[in-house]
Amino acid sequence: MELIIFKIIVSVLIVISLVFISERNSKLGGLIIGMPLGTGIMVFFYGVEQGADFVIKAIPYGISGMVSTIIFGMGFFLGGRMFKDNRMLAVLSSYFTGLIAYLLSSFVLSLLNINLALSLIIFIFGLLTSLIFYRSVPEGNKIKIKEFKFGVLIFRILFVVAIVLTITELAHIIGSKWAGIIASYPTTLSPLLIILAYSYKHEIYPVLLKHLSYSFSTITLFYLLVLWLFPIFDVYIGFIISYIICFAYLFLLSKLNFYKFITHFTH
Repeated sequence: MELIIFKIIVSVLIVISLVFISERNSKLGGLIIGMPLGTGIMVFFYGVEQGADFVIKAIPYGISGMVSTIIFGMGFFLGGRMFKDNRMLAVLSSYFTGLIAYLLSSFVLSLLNINLALSLIIFIFGLLTSLIFYRSVPEGNKIKIKEFKFGVLIFRILFVVAIVLTITELAHIIGSKWAGIIASYPTTLSPLLIILAYSYKHEIYPVLLKHLSYSFSTITLFYLLVLWLFPIFDVYIGFIISYIICFAYLFLLSKLNFYKFITHFTH
């Protein structure tokens, strides 16, 4: 019961905070979500509930599974180009196009016997494809932030809770292969995109997706750190150290103007 409550609190705080940040700076929102937020939550609870060995076996599929998350974002972006005059249909089109793309790519990955080396190759290919895909997306402009409404906040909270609990509980009935892939389901990203798409149409989320693609390497680093640290420390200490290193890594990349270099390279 305590773990369920913790899942709810952490997930809601992350998504609602990201909505707040993305409304004001979509580039920053994209970079922050490059931290292992949703993935980190899944890995942590897999470790606590299923054990460190379960997590370690799932890591190669988790790394390659991020390609499915990348493809989800592409599908969401393409789906959002339809029904521009109808907000609800546009959001539904975005989400279900992204979901279908995610499930198809995940199914293909589930057919493969993926080791760590192959997972890294798959991820690098997916990352480069993403950088090229979003290169024509312009930088965000200033927008008028929606007025705060308590009812909207409650809906967002319930929506996030439903998604997170559904995905994490699936670990009890699936093996480590699918658990790794499901861990890379955009648990944080999908409710964030839906909220932003419904509230602001296409004004924010394309820029967020563009800058998210620049920071996906942080999640790969997180997986490699978990693979190294969980056997040495327990789940809790290993998780904390992994997060600290990932934060320092993302901060360093931003200071080195890594994102500008990659943008220039992919053009």
